[in-house]
Amino acid sequence: MTRTDTTKPTKPTKPEEPAEEEPAEERAAEEEPAEEKAAEEKAAEEEPAAEKAAEREPGEAKVVGKVAGDADAGRRSWARMPGKAALVRATVAVALVGSVITAGLQWYQADQAAQRDAERREVRSSAAEFGEALLSYDHTKLQAARDRVLGLASDDFAKTYDEAFTGGLEGVITKLKANATATVRTVYLGEIEAGTAKAVVVMDSEVTSTAGTRRVLGSYLDMRLARRGDEWKVTEVTSVGAANETMTNPDGEQEKPDAGVPSPDPSP
Repeated sequence: MTRTDTTKPTKPTKPEEPAEEEPAEERAAEEEPAEEKAAEEKAAEEEPAAEKAAEREPGEAKVVGKVAGDADAGRRSWARMPGKAALVRATVAVALVGSVITAGLQWYQADQAAQRDAERREVRSSAAEFGEALLSYDHTKLQAARDRVLGLASDDFAKTYDEAFTGGLEGVITKLKANATATVRTVYLGEIEAGTAKAVVVMDSEVTSTAGTRRVLGSYLDMRLARRGDEWKVTEVTSVGAANETMTNPDGEQEKPDAGVPSPDPSP
């Protein structure tokens, strides 16, 4: 027997209709809130940074501004600064000027010192020469001895000396046939200023005559000198004394120093 299929036939299913696409405007409207949301989230993230920048201390902003200002000022100053070559030339010029001034000052000081030394030598030489002339003579050449002293003396002192020499000393020397020699031990110089000078001449002298021999060691002649033209002339002489003085008569006996022929008196 034939089996009968009791299963009910299924109805054929209708194909699904495609979903209608949403209009572009609606999609744009739906996407816009998403973009706004992303922008808001980004703004929210940047807001704390902005707040932090706003919360910075005023000093920090000033420092930044000052640094920028200093940089600008530095650039302007550098633009005004002379070039390296100009600076080198200026430095060399200053160094040369300083060297010239220093050299000039040193030369002037050396010249002044040389002039003072030369002046002291002149005074010393004049004083020593006068001391020898005053205490040296030959009874046969008294005029030469006199002229020598007068040539080293100032006009006033020459007049005074000439009067003393011709007034008595010349006659005593001639009568006793006295001859004198003198040597200079040393010359001490005092002040030299304004064309005047002081000197002390230490002398050793010996006088031989018919009365005997007189030795004077370490006699001191205190002198005053003045410049007359290019020369130093003696204006005054004072005999200060002697360290040792002896007198020996023709028989070889010691006598008092005043018993022999006196040396020419150095002071009027």
